[in-house]
Amino acid sequence: MNHSASRLRNAILLAAMPALLTACTSGSSGIGEEQTLLTGYTLSGTLYGATGITTDSDINDVYADFSSNDDPQAPQAISNRATVQGFASYSPTRGSISGAAELENFATTPDEDDYFIATLQAGQTIQLQVVDYEGDGVFEYRGDLDLYLYDNSSGTGAIQENLVDFSYLDYPAGQFETVTVPADGEYIINVNAYEGASKYVLQILESTGASSVQDAFVPNQVIMRSENDDNASAQMKAAGLSIASSHGGKQRPRLVTLARNNISSQSVSAPSQTLKTFSKSLWEQRQTLKDIKALRQQKGVLYAEPNYIRQPLATPTDPYYSYQWHYRNIELPSAWDLADGSGVIVAVADTGVFLTHEDLSSQLVSGYDFISDSSSARDGNGIDSNPDDPGDSTVAGQSSWHGTHVAGTVAAASNNGKGGAGIASAAKIMPLRVLGQDGGTTYDIIQAVRYAARLSNDSGTLPAQKADIINLSLGGSSSSSAEQEAYNAVMSEGVIIVAAAGNESTSSPSYPASYQGIISVSATDQKGQLAYYSNYGSKIDIAAPGGSLRLDDNNDSLADGIMSTYVDDSLGTRQPAYTYQMQGTSMASPHIAGVIALMKSVYSGLSNDQLQALIQSCAITSKVNNSTCTRDDQLGYGQIDAYLAVTEALKLENGGTLPALPVLLQSSPLSLNFGATSDSLTFDISNAGGSTASISAVSDNADWLTVTAQTVDSAGLGTYLASVDRNGLSDGFYSASITVTDAAGSKVQVDVSLQQGVTSASNLTVQYVILENADCTADDCIVASIKAGDNGSYRFSNVEPGNYHVLAGSDIDVDGYICGAGEICGAYPNAGAMQAISVEQDNRSGIDFLVSLNSGFVGSSIQAMRITPAVNGSEEKTKQVAP
Repeated sequence: MNHSASRLRNAILLAAMPALLTACTSGSSGIGEEQTLLTGYTLSGTLYGATGITTDSDINDVYADFSSNDDPQAPQAISNRATVQGFASYSPTRGSISGAAELENFATTPDEDDYFIATLQAGQTIQLQVVDYEGDGVFEYRGDLDLYLYDNSSGTGAIQENLVDFSYLDYPAGQFETVTVPADGEYIINVNAYEGASKYVLQILESTGASSVQDAFVPNQVIMRSENDDNASAQMKAAGLSIASSHGGKQRPRLVTLARNNISSQSVSAPSQTLKTFSKSLWEQRQTLKDIKALRQQKGVLYAEPNYIRQPLATPTDPYYSYQWHYRNIELPSAWDLADGSGVIVAVADTGVFLTHEDLSSQLVSGYDFISDSSSARDGNGIDSNPDDPGDSTVAGQSSWHGTHVAGTVAAASNNGKGGAGIASAAKIMPLRVLGQDGGTTYDIIQAVRYAARLSNDSGTLPAQKADIINLSLGGSSSSSAEQEAYNAVMSEGVIIVAAAGNESTSSPSYPASYQGIISVSATDQKGQLAYYSNYGSKIDIAAPGGSLRLDDNNDSLADGIMSTYVDDSLGTRQPAYTYQMQGTSMASPHIAGVIALMKSVYSGLSNDQLQALIQSCAITSKVNNSTCTRDDQLGYGQIDAYLAVTEALKLENGGTLPALPVLLQSSPLSLNFGATSDSLTFDISNAGGSTASISAVSDNADWLTVTAQTVDSAGLGTYLASVDRNGLSDGFYSASITVTDAAGSKVQVDVSLQQGVTSASNLTVQYVILENADCTADDCIVASIKAGDNGSYRFSNVEPGNYHVLAGSDIDVDGYICGAGEICGAYPNAGAMQAISVEQDNRSGIDFLVSLNSGFVGSSIQAMRITPAVNGSEEKTKQVAP
């Protein structure tokens, strides 16, 4: 069953409209935690919020808790790793979207400013995503929001004279505004609505160590240039500005000093909200930026900018690598010293790949589109030679872009100043398109894997070189003799096949992962434990990071998803993007495929039998140091260790002997999380290389952190004690690092995180739950809508027998929709693969699922939560995605 665009995007919150509720309910007086229908059973469950979400205390929804944060002298306190879901407006909303002004906090007065206060570390980046920066024809809002950062070092709660950084991009370029913290201290963050209204997502990200900020500038001065110098005065007047003096001009920049005759006192009240008081200096700084922005919009103005005093600094390469925690968890940085994947081809049989993605376009070899059903393919035809992914949904912003994310984990370009890194960045990806709008068929997948192995197939063509490895992040519960036969034929050609074990949290076999000879991969969380959704059982061979959006175990304020390449089509055209908001065995499988590519690049003769033997002896997994190598049904023979895997491949290349390697320091563990209570933790430093080590330095970069040797040998190898001093630390999240250096130059970094007086749990605003008829084909199939309880619980009563979908989310701007960008969104069992719930002869309980912020990441607008059609479980057409 396919959802129409109106059913998918227009998940109208009838719960927010009591007048409409009565039209489809009986015995209900409006919004409540239980919805009573006519007759039948109960359907209930609990919503779990993804970690680390905070809500702006004065959103537009009248049913949400409300506390004004409009005054800089009374800002909303947030943690220094917050992700804030917010709303701001320059003008009153007047019920223009929902038609129900009584449901809007800002129907008659604007929400021009939101102020937040936090204790921040030098180098932290604060990013504002202006969600509704461009109206898309469905959501009517369009807003232009700006971002300001003020020093509050006095600790009085009132903004001082110092505006330390700002971002005020002009529409339509202003989707993302970013500022950087210059030094440790207390700061006030201001989200200001310059024009219109918009939802926003404010993220305070982990410190990168860099402290590049905008230069200071001279208040009340503008450097400008016009097409016609004689029009400068008219342009200033049109922007509502008065000139005190002007210098320059005539085909060169003009320095204009703005008249501020009405500003003479030391305290200024903003005209629209008298409670907001500023010092004169601060008001002039911010007003200068607003005036410049107004001037830029005048016809004939070539540029208008502040009279800067200093210039900003540069940005680092691969900016998102620091968020790829999953690589350090499998010792990948050590493996990169030995292998890069060169000469290896990995076939990714999936939804296809966005071929022009900036981090993938140089990484591809020719592939093929094997989707034979043109309606499912969405590219207007059956099989063809173009594996480009047009999206697997008819609705902008709702496609999974599954194959692009998987391909990026395997082999995204590295050290190019874009995105993150791929595991085997010198390897090549062969994109094979087998999953479309309705999933993929057994027959099409068979053709694709045969093509990858250079065996005859329906395309009538063969690749120039066969793939060395095939990744299958797809699956279903039904076995197929035809599939097993095809995979046997492919493996007989020397091709290694890796497959995702599935995300149903069951021990039941999933195929193709459970076929003989295929490497079946379960998923782990940040702690290396089986992820809550991962399948398990007797068929699991090995495990790899798949992430968990319910957790933030590394205290970086971001849910522990897997960071990789993605696509943003929220405005109707595909743009390169990145996301960490994906989890699953689909994300774990390409970790294994990428590591095998590293192994093959140093030992091209690696066979499937040899690889299976290494796995089953625990030689390349986290269980290598166990007294006995025992397999379990959760992680199989353990989580992959990339460094061990590459060294074992080197041994095979050298006849069983590991060649001489330089000193290679390793730490166990690689990260120390002190949480909210621990004051001391230990870590062990060892040498995995072949030369003799000699530790020359052990250093850290935080005043609150101390490292001492506990039990070490003459070379300095052994156990170290890390201790933290919490005295004097303000509430918040802290990060630091310990660097251990060998005399020969080898280094290992141990990441350190600390939590003081705060929690990373979500603080969700009011959530609305929708019960939808799963068999309905009309545009509006909503049966009932309710407001979930404060603890996330919900309950529909007297549900008539039938098949249903359950969706949930927030409506912070009161436009009557959930699951738009900047909103909380989720569906049962997950938003990437919604399934029907059958209510037949009994009550249904435990319909629990995750809701997460549908937000953007730096440089992209990411639809983190997608709702795609559920497909029946027949063998003829099986839903082949394990997202």
